[in-house]
Amino acid sequence: RRDGTFRYFEINAGGKGTGGSFVAADQQHFYVHTRHKGTRAFALANGAKTTFRANEPVLADGHVYSAAVDADPPQVRAYGPDHKLEWEIAADATGDLILSGDHLYAAGQQHLTAIRLPAGDRPAEISWQLATGEPVERLLAASGTLFAVTRSGAIQAYGAAPPEPAPAPPTAPPTAPPTAPPTGSPPPTKIVPRLLQAGDAAGYALWYGAADGPVPAALAADSPFVQLAIVDHDATRVDRLRRRLDATGLYGRVTVHRSAAHTFRAPQYVANMVFLGPALTATADRQLLTDLYRSVRPYGGVMHLLTSGEQRAVMARVVAAELEQAEVELTPDSVLVRRVGALPGSADWTHQYGDIANTIKSDDRRVKLPLGLLWFGGNRNTDILPRHGHGPPEQVVGGRLFIQGINQLSARDVYTGRVLWKRDFQDLGTADVYYDTTYKDAPLDPSYNQVHIPGANGRGTNYVVTPDRLYLAVGDHCLVLDPASGATRQEISLPPDAQGERRQWAFLGVYQDVLLGGLGFARYRDRKKLAFENEEKLRGNRAGFGSKSLDRAGSLALVGFDRFSGKQLWKIDALHSFWHNGIVAGGGQVFCLDKNPQLIEDALKRRGEASPDTYRIVALDHRTGALQWQRSDGIFGTWLGYSETHDLLLQAGASGSDRLRVEVGRGMAVYAGRTGELRWKKDQLKYAGPCILHNDWILTNANSYADSAGAFRIDTGAQKQVPNPLTGELLPWKITRTYGCNNILASEHLLTFRSGAAGFYDLSNDSGTGNFGGFKSGCTSNLVIANGVLNAPDYTRTCSCAYQNQTSLALVHMPDVDLWTVHPLAGAASKQRRIQQLGINFGAPGDRRDATGRLWLEYPRLAGASARLSVKLNAEARFYRHHSSTMTGRKQPWILASGVAGARDVRIAMQLRDEFELATGLPVASADDDAEEDENGKVHLRSGDLELVENSGAQLIGLRFNDLRLAPGAKIREAYIQFTSQQTGDEPANLIIAAQNSGHAEPFREDSHDLSIRPKTTAEVSWNPAEWKKSGESTTAQRTPDLAPLLRPVVGHADWRAGNSVVFLISGTGQRIARACAANGKGGAQLVVTAEEYATRPLSAEPHRVRLVFSAPPLADAPGAVFNVYLQGRRVLSRFELNAAGPAASQSAVHTFDDVQIAEELQIRLEPIAGETQLSGVEVVRSPPAP
Repeated sequence: RRDGTFRYFEINAGGKGTGGSFVAADQQHFYVHTRHKGTRAFALANGAKTTFRANEPVLADGHVYSAAVDADPPQVRAYGPDHKLEWEIAADATGDLILSGDHLYAAGQQHLTAIRLPAGDRPAEISWQLATGEPVERLLAASGTLFAVTRSGAIQAYGAAPPEPAPAPPTAPPTAPPTAPPTGSPPPTKIVPRLLQAGDAAGYALWYGAADGPVPAALAADSPFVQLAIVDHDATRVDRLRRRLDATGLYGRVTVHRSAAHTFRAPQYVANMVFLGPALTATADRQLLTDLYRSVRPYGGVMHLLTSGEQRAVMARVVAAELEQAEVELTPDSVLVRRVGALPGSADWTHQYGDIANTIKSDDRRVKLPLGLLWFGGNRNTDILPRHGHGPPEQVVGGRLFIQGINQLSARDVYTGRVLWKRDFQDLGTADVYYDTTYKDAPLDPSYNQVHIPGANGRGTNYVVTPDRLYLAVGDHCLVLDPASGATRQEISLPPDAQGERRQWAFLGVYQDVLLGGLGFARYRDRKKLAFENEEKLRGNRAGFGSKSLDRAGSLALVGFDRFSGKQLWKIDALHSFWHNGIVAGGGQVFCLDKNPQLIEDALKRRGEASPDTYRIVALDHRTGALQWQRSDGIFGTWLGYSETHDLLLQAGASGSDRLRVEVGRGMAVYAGRTGELRWKKDQLKYAGPCILHNDWILTNANSYADSAGAFRIDTGAQKQVPNPLTGELLPWKITRTYGCNNILASEHLLTFRSGAAGFYDLSNDSGTGNFGGFKSGCTSNLVIANGVLNAPDYTRTCSCAYQNQTSLALVHMPDVDLWTVHPLAGAASKQRRIQQLGINFGAPGDRRDATGRLWLEYPRLAGASARLSVKLNAEARFYRHHSSTMTGRKQPWILASGVAGARDVRIAMQLRDEFELATGLPVASADDDAEEDENGKVHLRSGDLELVENSGAQLIGLRFNDLRLAPGAKIREAYIQFTSQQTGDEPANLIIAAQNSGHAEPFREDSHDLSIRPKTTAEVSWNPAEWKKSGESTTAQRTPDLAPLLRPVVGHADWRAGNSVVFLISGTGQRIARACAANGKGGAQLVVTAEEYATRPLSAEPHRVRLVFSAPPLADAPGAVFNVYLQGRRVLSRFELNAAGPAASQSAVHTFDDVQIAEELQIRLEPIAGETQLSGVEVVRSPPAP
C-alpha cells in the first residue's frame, strides 16, 4: 500500500465464478467475488486462499457482516476476526447489506430492515422494517437518507421523518439563461435541424466551446444522440449548464465537462458529429483541428465549425490542415468537414476466413502495436453463439460489426460498440451445427456447458457481408438483407436438384458480383448408407467430432448467381463433394476441391469399393462456370487458399485443435492459378492448420503450448529464416503460444489468437508473442482486425473461466501504451553458443525490442518461455518494478521503471545455458523422438503413450536423447532412464534395453523397420520393472537399471562429439505403459547420467561494448545511493550517485564502456558507499562481430 511494490498475483485460486468486480479488504483478509454475490477470503499477507466465504461482506472494526442467503428464513450473520460466528438475526439481505453508524441496513426481496448492532449486554436487534414493493438490489446511505435501487431501476429514498412538500420547479432556471444569438442570426430552432441533417444524428456527439450559447442549449433540449458531451473550459458556464440540465431531467444523455478543447482528448472515431462553437472556430489552429477531428467517425461522420462570419478564411484553414479523408464544404451555419469512407490503410473482414480466398488475413495496415482501449461494454454475450460450438466469427464491413447468435443476427458500431440493429429469426437451421443438445440456457451456471463441436470449422459460415448487402443462408434459399438496418431486400432460391428436390443452401460465398451457393449438404452417411457403430461409445467432447460432423462439411453441387438480381449464372455438380474449406475464388476464377473425407473413404474401402482416382481440383470461370482446368493427381488436402498477388493456389491441410478429425496435417502443394501447373510440393511437411497467406509467405498455425512449423515462401516453398536475436545464427522463423482453442488470424502488422488470454504476435518488429491481458479470446477466433480497429466481441457465452474482464471491447493504435512480449526464438538458439548481443531489463514484466531492434530480455524470467540466461546475483539483491509512466519524459522509460536493488555482484554468462542437464535429467525433447515399431515393421511417431512393449503384439520402442554434453571417451559412472507411468501395471515384464551402436544417432523416421534395422550395441541390459501402482508416478519403480554399459561404447565411437544424440531401443515381453513426449516437449522419459566431467565449450576473451542503465526507484521517500562500479574487476565509475529527489542527472543515467574484455562471463561489481545500489539494465554487444 505504501509504494505499490508488487507482492503476489493469483487469478484462479477461488475457482470458476460468474464474473463480478466486488473486492473488499480489512487488516487481515481481502474478499474477492466468486459467483452470484458470494466472495472468498484470502490472507492479505501472502494471498493464501481460506475456506471462509461470505456474501458481499461488510467489514468494520475487525468484524465481518454478511447475508446468509441459503438460510431459511434468511439471516444476517456477524463473524469475528477469526471468522467464527458471533451472532445472527433473521433478516433478508439477499439484495444488499450496508453499515451506517450503529445500524446495518438489509435489503431483501420485499423489505428493508434496520438492525442495531449489539452494545454491552444488549444483543443485536431489529429497529424497523419497511415494505419496498419489489426486490432491492443496492443501498446507499448519505445525509441522513437511505437510498434504495430496486430491480426495476427505481430509486427510493427513506428518511427519519416525512419529507416536506417539494417546492414547485421554477418557471426558469435559477441561473442565467443561454446567451441570446447575435442580432440578425437565425434562431437555434432553424440552425440545429440543419446541422443535424448534415450527417447521421445518432450515437455520440461532442460540442466544444461556450456551454451557455443558444445552439448547445437547443442541441441539449432535444438531443437525438445516445450521449451529447459538451466541453467548455469555463467553470461558471459548466456549473450553470449542469444545474439547468439536471433541473430539466436531461443530465445523463447530455453531459458537461470542464476542460480546454486541446486537453480533453476524446476517444478516436467515436463521434457521429463534432461541433465547434464560433469563438473556438475563430481561434482553432492546425493542431487543434487535427486533434478534434480525430474523434470524427469514419464513413460519414461530420465536424461542424460554426462561424459568425469569414467562412472562407476558416475553410482555407481547414483545407490547409490536410485532415484525413476530409471533404470540406460551406453551409449556411458552418464550415462542414465530412470524414469520407474508410480510414486510410484499413480493410474489411468478410467470410469465415477474412475473404473468399481463405487467406485468413486482413489487409488492414492501420492497426499496429502497441494498442490501447477504444471502448468496452456494448452488448452482452447472450446475443452470441455458445463458444464451444465454434460458430462463425464476426464480419466487419463498412464500420459495422456483424455477429450471429442463436437464431439471431445483430450489427454493432465498430467504433463505439453501440447496437445498430438486432434481428431474430424463427429458425436459422444452426442447431446441431453451431450448438447442440449439450447447450443449456443458464448463463449464471458455472458448470460445463456445450461440448466442443467443429461448428463453422467444418460447415463454414452461413452468412457473408459486403458493403451493400448481407447474405444469409436459411433452408433452401438465401436472404439478402440491408446491412444498415437488417431488413430483407430480396430472397434468392436454389434450383431443384436432378430429382426435383429442394436441397438446403450449404456453402455460401461472394466473389465480385457472383454469389456462390452450395446445392445440398454432402450428407455422406445417408447418401452412402454408412453406419459407424463404434461412434455410439463416444462421449463428451469426442461425441461432436464423429461422422455426423462431416455431413455438412461439403456440398453436392455449386451454383453461381448474379448477387444483385439473383439470376442463376451456372451450376456444376461434384463428382464426390465440394469440400467447404476447399472452395475459394480469385483471379477471375472459382477453385473447388472435389473429394470425400478420409473417414468416408476408409468406410467405403471396407465395403469393397476401390479408392477413387477422380478426386480433383477444378478451376471455373467465375461468371460462366466454364471449366478452366482441373487436376486429378496428388489430391490429398482438406484446404485451399488463393493468393491474388502471386496468382497461386495452395492445397494443404487444416489439422488443428477443435477442427474436423479428418483434417490433414501433412503436405503442401502450390499451383499456378491461371493454368494449374504445379509450382512446388512438400509431401512430408508436418504442421498445424489452417494456413495463413500473408503476402509472400504461408504461415502455419500453432496449437496450444507448441511452436508452429514456420513460414514458407508461397512461390518457392523455401522456409523463412531469421537471425537469432542473441547469437545471430539463422533459425527457422516460428511462433508459439500457450493454451489456445482457436486458430490464428492475421493482419498486416500482427497475428491474433488465444494464448491463455487474448494474445498476439508482433510481425512488424518481430518482438514475439504477448498478451493484451485481462480478457479472453473466444473459442471462435474473434480477434478480428478490420476497419482500423482490433475488434473483440465477447464470444464467451457459456464460459466460466476466471478472466478478469468479461466484455466486448475494441483496441486501436496508441503509441504510448506499454508493450511486453516473450520472444520465441530467443530460447531457440543452439545451447552453449556464444551470445553476440544481449539486453537485460531487470525486473521487467516481459521482453521488448528498442527502437534500434535490440531485444531486451526480462530477468528474472516470469512472463513465459524465453532465453535461459545464466545470471548470478548476491543473495541480498531484490527486484522491483513500477509502471513506465513513472518515468515519462525520459529515454527508454520502460527500462528505467524496473531494476534490481541491493545488487553487489552481478555475473552474466556469455553462453546460453541448457534448460536441462545430464546430471539431473535430459528429457526426450520432441514428440518425434520417441517411437514405436510394431511386429510388421510399421513405425509410429507422436504416440499418446509408450507401451513397453506389448500392444496387440510385441513392439520395439525407440527413445532418442539429444545434445548430450559428454566429451569423447568420457568416464561414465552411472546412467538410467526415468519414466513416468501413464497407467497402472502389475503383470510380469521382461524388458531388454540396448543402444544404437552409433556416435550420432539419426532422427526417427516413419519408414518401414526404421528402428529394427539400426545397429545395436553388443551389451544389453535386462529390466524387470516392479509394479506400477498409479498413474503419474515417477519413482524407482519407473527407473531402469544402470545403462552405463550401453552408453560407454557410444561415447567411445570415433564420430562421437559433445552435443551428439543417442538412441535406446527397448524390446522384450510384458507391458508397462509410460507417458510419451507430448507435442509441447513435456512429459516424456528422462536420461540421467553421472559422469566425472561434463563437456563445456570454453570461450576466449574478446572485446565488448557494455552499457549500464541506472535509475532511482520513483518513490518520494526513497533514499539516495552512492556507489562505485566495477567491470571485470576494474573500477569504471567512482562515487556514482542516484537520487530520485535530486536533479535529473542523478535520477537516472546511462554509461557506455568500450573494449571490455569478456570471456565466459561479464562481472559487474557495485560497491555501496551510501544507500542501496540500483541497476535497471545491462546491454552487452560483442565488437567486432564474429566473422
